[in-house]
Amino acid sequence: MMHSPDPTPIDPALAHTQRRFAQLDADTPTPQLDYVQRRRLLSELQACLLRTQPLPGIAIQQHFVSAPGREIAVRSYTPAARASGQTLVWLHGGGWMVGSLDTHDDLCEHLAHFSGHTVLSVHYRRTPESPFPAAVEDAQAVLQWLHQMQGVLPFAQPQVLLGGDSAGGHLALSSAVHAIQQPVADRAQIQALLLFYPCLQPGLSTPSMTEFAEGYGLTGGAMDEYWRVLGGADLPWRTPGLCHASLPQLPPTAIVTASHDIAGLCAPCRAKFYGF
Repeated sequence: MMHSPDPTPIDPALAHTQRRFAQLDADTPTPQLDYVQRRRLLSELQACLLRTQPLPGIAIQQHFVSAPGREIAVRSYTPAARASGQTLVWLHGGGWMVGSLDTHDDLCEHLAHFSGHTVLSVHYRRTPESPFPAAVEDAQAVLQWLHQMQGVLPFAQPQVLLGGDSAGGHLALSSAVHAIQQPVADRAQIQALLLFYPCLQPGLSTPSMTEFAEGYGLTGGAMDEYWRVLGGADLPWRTPGLCHASLPQLPPTAIVTASHDIAGLCAPCRAKFYGF
């Protein structure tokens, strides 16, 4: 169960949501489930707590991308008004293990509403069943699909924006680094990156990792377990923040940090990896 520290430094609405999540965790006995099954169940139940009324003027459609041996579910959010004509491919967070189209439905709807972009939410393969780089391969398959569907689907553009939150931010950055290291012509090109508190590297000993390791939702122990199960340690883009030769070649990148998050990019990491 999540501890409940003094929530004064946190936005009151967020503190309230944290308390609801902690209570849901305490009230959901799952002795028959293993760690992964429990985390997935709780993430879906938490999504129900977050769900708001659908925003007006957002057209939502389901799509399925065919890839070798699998099918990738994609959900599109297209604003009827103020449409920018651009497409943002979004990779959801959840420690590479949990999270889904439903857990990030509200976020993607708001991203479409406030940006004017069509947002494509990707349900990539998750660990532990599909270790890294399976999720990156799914992101690449969606970019290839967008290239193939130009002239068929209005949001299939030759250049797209790529983004994600937390583990999804890591996957977006990993995908961009991989595209630099192994460029492919028949995929939609990444025009820019939008990263919400991306995970970059396991085992970081930052002040935020120490101060917020307990009591703020994601714990240090859970983060260590997520990294342990991720796999792919032999691949350079698994830790994209250390791919120093590729970082200067990244497209324009916007990074949003979170003040009480242990997994995301903190100020010392920004200086180390990006020089700002």
